[in-house]
Amino acid sequence: MALLDSVKAKVADVRERRPLVDHLVRMVEHFGNVNGSALAAAVTYFAFLSFFPILALAFAVIGLVSRAYSNADDDLVTAINDILPGIVGGQDGLDLATFQENAPGILSVGLLLALYSGLGWLSGMRTALIAVFEEPEREQPNFVVGKVRDLLALLTLGSVLLVSVAVSGVATKIATPILELLGLGAGAKPLLWALALALGLAASTVLFFAFFRLLASPNVPSRSLWSGALLGAIAFELLKQLSTVLLQATREQPAVQAFGIALILLVWINYFSRVVVLAAAWAHTSPEARAAREAQLVADQTVEGPRIDLAAAADVVRSAPAPAGSSPKAAFAAGAASMLGLVALVRRRR
Repeated sequence: MALLDSVKAKVADVRERRPLVDHLVRMVEHFGNVNGSALAAAVTYFAFLSFFPILALAFAVIGLVSRAYSNADDDLVTAINDILPGIVGGQDGLDLATFQENAPGILSVGLLLALYSGLGWLSGMRTALIAVFEEPEREQPNFVVGKVRDLLALLTLGSVLLVSVAVSGVATKIATPILELLGLGAGAKPLLWALALALGLAASTVLFFAFFRLLASPNVPSRSLWSGALLGAIAFELLKQLSTVLLQATREQPAVQAFGIALILLVWINYFSRVVVLAAAWAHTSPEARAAREAQLVADQTVEGPRIDLAAAADVVRSAPAPAGSSPKAAFAAGAASMLGLVALVRRRR
């Protein structure tokens, strides 16, 4: 017991001296309190069921856009691989021809059905974020408002991904001749990699912030949400950089050979879901967010009662005619007692 108490005291001392360590501990504690692993698992389930309808719907929309933008298919594949590297296209990825062939049928017949089933992932994500941000039940959206939020988040997701791919491509094309002009052609590859990483971090940060703001709409300062979004973007970029190693390691497993790309997809979606939940927990436990919640709690618990001018009340009581057989002091005491009882009753009802 003495050793345990000593360890607790040292941890408390470190947390007091290091705000970053205290924030990290609070994030992990909150992740456990809201059962973040189960929330991520639920999001993974809905995301896996929604992935294929969303992908087919995306190719159906891109099929229309490609009439004016010939490289839309390639940019869509690049954007998807930015989130789930190696899942779509390539030798071991999902066959794109299947989705492209079914795209016209989705547009003509099953658009609403595909859209509804595809929104299941974002609906599960919204439920998880509401739980992490501890949004009061009275502030949670109803069915219609929730689906509108999911749709806005889906449109934002697609827009951010496509814009980030386009910006990254343009920036790379512009940066390459500039570096060669400056005589840095030999070292251009590391610089271009750093540029792509910076643009990826920016796009991922915007993506996480959009998730928080559109899906949950939490009562959290924007600074805290951006902090959580940045943390999520950094963790997600690290996850993407490790994608090659992870995919190669999993493909050699017998379970992967038996279930194919589906198991790899499940693993990736679960990692991504955990990153989102952890980033939300970081935003929720930031000092600014905790201070805002404490201020709101004090404001909710503070009930301002009616203000009574006791001097004026005493003058009214003194000027009132005293009942027969009673002294002025007794009448004043009775009136004051009645007034205080009325004040207490009003405050209790408030």
